[in-house]
Amino acid sequence: MIVATFSGSKGGTGKTTLAVSLALAASLSREVLLVDASAEGGATAYLLGDCPGPYLSEDPDGSLRRVEADELRLTVAVNRGPLLWPQKVAERVAAWASRYQLVVIDQPALTDVDAVERYMPLLKLADTILIVTEPNPASIEASLYRFGGKRVIVALNQPRPYPRTVVEHYRRVIEYFCRRNGYEYVLVPYEPAVSRLSPSTLGIFKYTSDEYDSAIAKLGNLILHGR
Repeated sequence: MIVATFSGSKGGTGKTTLAVSLALAASLSREVLLVDASAEGGATAYLLGDCPGPYLSEDPDGSLRRVEADELRLTVAVNRGPLLWPQKVAERVAAWASRYQLVVIDQPALTDVDAVERYMPLLKLADTILIVTEPNPASIEASLYRFGGKRVIVALNQPRPYPRTVVEHYRRVIEYFCRRNGYEYVLVPYEPAVSRLSPSTLGIFKYTSDEYDSAIAKLGNLILHGR
C-alpha cells in the first residue's frame, strides 16, 4: 500500500505532521516507510533532526534511515531540497515497496502547474491519495481535487484552533464533496502536543488526546483496511 499526501497549492495544512503521525502509529504493528519528498525536509527533521546526507533528492538508495525508538518499525527516506528527478525517485519507491506494508510519501505543496507535473510520478505511483486540508476557504479551494482511478481519503485537519462552528461548516463541505465522488473523510482535531514533535520527544504520542488518537486510528484503518 502506497499513500501520497496532497494539499494542492496550500502549505501550512499540517500535512507533514499528519503524515508523520500516521507513519508512527502504523509502525507499531507493521513495517512502514516514510518518504520525505518535501524540499523543506520536515518529516526528516521531526524524526531524525539535523540528519546528514545523502538525501532522497540526490541519492535515493543512500537516503534510507532507520528510526530507533521503542517498538517502532519505521524507515525514513530522508531529504533536503527539491527532488531533481521525481521519476527516478518514484521508480526507487516502487522497488522498495515490497519490503514494507505501508509506504507514506510526504509531498510538498504543489504551488504551480510545473510543480504538479514534476511530482506527478509520485502521485501516479500511489494507490491512495491523502488530501490534507484545513477548515478555511483558501485551503479548501486549493486542495479538493478529483483523482480519477485513485482511492482518495480527505483529512480535514486542524493544525491550529478553529471555532467549532467553522469546523462544522467545512466538515459538511467535505462530506458533500466525498459523497459525490465516493471518497472517505476523517476529521482530525487540533492537538497542541504534536507541534512539539522532535527526535527527543517521540513519546508525546502517549499523551495526545483520545480524540486525536481515534482520528489517526480511523485514518490508518481506512488506508489499510478500507474501513
